[in-house]
Amino acid sequence: MRITLLFIFSIFGYFAQAQYAHLDMSDRKTPTDARVETMAVPDNLIRKYKRDAARLALRLEAGPEDLRFSNIDIPYEKIESIFELLKNIYLSGEIGKSIARCNVHTFPNPSIDQIKIIYSKDADWANLLNEGIAETTSEEFNDLLDQYDLVIENQKQWTDDEDVMVIRAAEPINMAALANEFYNIEGITEIDLGIPEVKGNDIEIEKTTSGWDVTYYLTIGSSLLDTTRKQHVWKYEISDEGKVTFISEDGEPIPDWMKCDNTPVTNLYGG
Repeated sequence: MRITLLFIFSIFGYFAQAQYAHLDMSDRKTPTDARVETMAVPDNLIRKYKRDAARLALRLEAGPEDLRFSNIDIPYEKIESIFELLKNIYLSGEIGKSIARCNVHTFPNPSIDQIKIIYSKDADWANLLNEGIAETTSEEFNDLLDQYDLVIENQKQWTDDEDVMVIRAAEPINMAALANEFYNIEGITEIDLGIPEVKGNDIEIEKTTSGWDVTYYLTIGSSLLDTTRKQHVWKYEISDEGKVTFISEDGEPIPDWMKCDNTPVTNLYGG
C-alpha cells in the first residue's frame, strides 16, 4: 500500500512540474515584450535610429516654415514614435537588415547635434577662449550652454581676427533655431550648421490616412565629386497599428564593394 501511494504521488509531481515548465516556456516566448524587441537591434544601430528619428521629427515639425523660427526642443513623443517605425522595419525581415548593413540613415539636414560659431577675438567674453580654455565670460552665452545641455567641444583660429568654436549638444535639438539665439550675442559674426552640399543617403517619411510611407535612399557614386551619383530605393508602408509591409525595391544595382549582403529584389512588389 505504501509503495502504491508513493508511486501515485510521484506521478502527480511529475505532471505538475511538466505543466509548470510548459507555462514558463510559454511566458518566455511571448513576443510582446518591447525590451526583447529592442534587444534584437544592436546598440549602435539604436543610437543611429534615435538620431534618424529626431531629424525626421524635426523635418515634420518644421513643415513649410523655416526651422530658425521653430522650437529648439524636438518633441520627445515624436522622436519615440518615429524610432519605433524604423526599429520595426529593421525587425521585419532580411531586407530591413540589409538596409542597415548598407548604412542608410538620414542625410544630415537639418542639423541636430552641433554648430560652428565664428566669433571676433576681440569680443569681451572671449578672453578665456583666447587662452585656450573652453569657457566664456558671457552670462547670456553660458545660460544657453546650461539650458540646452551644450558643451564647447573645441576652438581654433579661423582668420587673423576671428576664431571658431564647435558647440555640441548632448541630445538632438533644432540647431537652426538655437543658432538664432547665439546670433543675439555681440561678437558672433557667423554660424555654420555643418550641412553638406553634396547629397547622400537619406530616409523620408510621409503620413498617410492609415499610417506611414517610409522610403530609404542609398546613394551610389565613386566619390563625393561624382556628378553621376545614382540611388537604390526601398519603400515600406507601416499601418497605425504597427504592421510593416514591404512595397518595393528599385533603382541602381548595389555594387558588391558596398558589402550590404543584399538580395536584389528589383521591381518586386509584395504585401
